[in-house]
Amino acid sequence: MSLSILAAYILALFLAAATPGPAMFAVITSGISRGLGPALACGLGIALSDVVLVSVALAGLTVIAQTFGWLFLAIKYAGAVYLVFLGYRMWRAAATVNAGVASGERGWTRSLALGAAIGFGNPKAILFHASLMPLILDLDSLDRVDIATVLAVVFTVNVVTMGGYALLSAASSRWFRTTRAVRALNRVAGSAMIATGLVIAARS
Repeated sequence: MSLSILAAYILALFLAAATPGPAMFAVITSGISRGLGPALACGLGIALSDVVLVSVALAGLTVIAQTFGWLFLAIKYAGAVYLVFLGYRMWRAAATVNAGVASGERGWTRSLALGAAIGFGNPKAILFHASLMPLILDLDSLDRVDIATVLAVVFTVNVVTMGGYALLSAASSRWFRTTRAVRALNRVAGSAMIATGLVIAARS
């Protein structure tokens, strides 16, 4: 696999990952309301799920998205319900400075699972990768090193993109140092989480 082909694939993946969507909003709201750690964990969960989906696409098993559609559906709704629940908790949270971030730093595992649920809850991602790769990559000539490179690229692009959103959102939360500002932050972040959950649930 040449460097020009690899660069084109990286660019295509980066544009797809950076496009606003449920994954991006989940990371941003986690960063604003719960701190950098949970936001990074959420992004890591998204990245890991995308690696799995790309592996499925590389194996030519896109039929899994149809055969086990009920499983993807269950994961999608579980993630959506959890986001709505988090949004509700943010609305009800006490307006204490730094309370949200302090408690959020202990939620790495839940945030990782949330990110994975968001990623796995979109089985169309398999079809996206399955349609993108033949346009850029010569799938018939890929060896084990090429496949490992593709998976590493997918993981890295997702981590860098979602990590950037996590850093920016967590940094912006430090601007809120008064009780009134924290209350407003809780309401905005809570509303965003609820909206993101509803978008995920409504997404076909």
